[in-house]
Amino acid sequence: MDFQTLVGRAMADEKFAQALASDPAKALQDAGIQPTPEMLDALKGVDAAAIQRLAQAFGDNKAASL
Repeated sequence: MDFQTLVGRAMADEKFAQALASDPAKALQDAGIQPTPEMLDALKGVDAAAIQRLAQAFGDNKAASL
């Protein structure tokens, strides 16, 4: 899964976005991604609510559908 797909999934899947916010390493592992230290650093402080607001701005997640 590349970064764009990861962001798209987080925008389309509220539970995944929340998992990224609460435990990025586990969320990535559960998605089949072996997280690198760089990935985990980039995901520190991810705000699941902000991701969902962004998704709504793109039309109720239609733009992020996978």
